[in-house]
This record gives sequence, C-alpha cells and structure tokens, in this order.
Amino acid sequence: MKILKLGLIVIIAISLNSCAIMFNGVKQNVSVTSMTSGSKIYIDGNLEGTDAVSVKLRRKDNHTVIVKKDGCETKTVQIDTNVQAGWIVFDALFNWFAFLTDAPTGAWKGFDKTKITVDLDCNK
Repeated sequence: MKILKLGLIVIIAISLNSCAIMFNGVKQNVSVTSMTSGSKIYIDGNLEGTDAVSVKLRRKDNHTVIVKKDGCETKTVQIDTNVQAGWIVFDALFNWFAFLTDAPTGAWKGFDKTKITVDLDCNK
C-alpha cells in the first residue's frame, strides 16, 4: 500500500510540473563575440568579459548588450523575448496548472537573438 501511495504522489508531482520549465528552462544561453580585439562586453550594465562571452540569461526579461573599446564606436544590441506559442497550447490542452509557473518564470519565452557578433568601427 505504501508503494501505491508513493507512486500516486510522484505522478501528482510530475503532473503539476510545467513542461516548458522542465524542457525549455527559465534561462537561455546567449553568446556575444566582438571581432575587435580588446573590446569589453557588457550585458545589462554588467561587465561580462572581453572579446567573447557566453552567458545564461533569464528568458522572462529583455536584455541589453553593449560592446565598447576606447577609441572605437560603442555598439548596443537589444535582445528581445518572444512568446513560443507551442508551450501555451500544450499547457492549455494537457496541464492547466502549468499556467501558474510558466507565465511568471518566462519558460514560454525565447530570445530573438542567441548569437551576436559585433565589429566596432575604430576609424575615428
């Protein structure tokens, strides 16, 4: 009887989880590469590194990438989120409880850019 109760608890716990969170996650990997050696890469105002970085960003928010180097022009790239409708349809059809977790965490979303390459103009 204990095994049956434990199995029932596991099934209920799994069914209350969101598929988008389990398979899509709340963060997405984004890589930024500067073709200009020695340039600094900032994401949302934080210095992430020089020349090339790869970071995991929260899907629920838009992000701003700034690449700059002394003596060169500064370039700004906006990373916007977009809703992946397939997750919403899946949750609506199979797991209504997922609406409580997927929407606020951003698991339904993805970025419009995940690989960014910038070449700064240093001919000032």
